[in-house]
Amino acid sequence: MARVRDQQKFNDCRDSLLAVGQELFINSSFNSVGLNDILREASIPKGSFYHYFDSKEDFGLQVVEFYAKQHLEELESILADSKLSHYEQLKTFFSSSVEHFDDIEFCQGCLMANLSQELADVNEKLRSKINELSQMTVDRIAQCLGEMDTNELSLGHLEPEEAAQVLMNSWQGAVMKMKLEKNRAALDVFMKFFFRR
Repeated sequence: MARVRDQQKFNDCRDSLLAVGQELFINSSFNSVGLNDILREASIPKGSFYHYFDSKEDFGLQVVEFYAKQHLEELESILADSKLSHYEQLKTFFSSSVEHFDDIEFCQGCLMANLSQELADVNEKLRSKINELSQMTVDRIAQCLGEMDTNELSLGHLEPEEAAQVLMNSWQGAVMKMKLEKNRAALDVFMKFFFRR
């Protein structure tokens, strides 16, 4: 009789591995992290890794999805807070990220931005997946912007989708500058420009 897989246990173990991969990739890079690094950090044998993932590339794709899902869930929870105006929801979302970077002393940055810089020209599958997931965040923010007066953010001359792109592009640029300078100055300028109230 075939053994029935415990799906919850399988998912929990896979998520644990994805969390390890997320930390390794965000603190280093995709290419510099080898399979042995992943196995050592996760304390599992090689055979167990291939029980969950077809390859390191497959692992990378799932790590990116795991990371993006967490951030989208955080965004959704803030946008679902009806006690806040749409302006306050967006301000809260970005402010919480500033606080996160403050807590970890302005390092790491955004995993998807880091990987896109590293891999966009050399790995089409990861480039496409990162682009797809990044667009989901832009689309969700555009939806919020479509329900508010975007003049509050000095973006009233743009369509919601365009305004969302400007907001996220500016944020990613500020995060990159933060990493270079190892301080919050660029993040504070971003907040001061878009969220003056």
